[in-house]
Amino acid sequence: MTNEEFEKKWTENRKKILANNEEYQRIVQSYKSSGWIDYIIFIAGFVICENYTKTIINSVVLQYLLALIGMILIWLGYRLIKGLFDSKQTLEELEEKIKQQYKDSVGN
Repeated sequence: MTNEEFEKKWTENRKKILANNEEYQRIVQSYKSSGWIDYIIFIAGFVICENYTKTIINSVVLQYLLALIGMILIWLGYRLIKGLFDSKQTLEELEEKIKQQYKDSVGN
């Protein structure tokens, strides 16, 4: 099978193959899902940032605006760290691995 033929076959079957791979689906869900801890981090981030901004800014509007920005940054940091611990591979790396396995199985 030539490389062009394989790429065409991969394009046709990519979604089905990736949907049937448990590890790939687990990583996809870890990127999407929000559990109760996400909401706790979100709320805690706001409370921490709100208390901190009260000590440095007198304007209530600026306090809440900075608290909202800080809350989002804390939550994004948590999601980044969670993603690093959930899997050692990125989706792109895993997809390449699955593609190579598929190529080996089709080539035989």
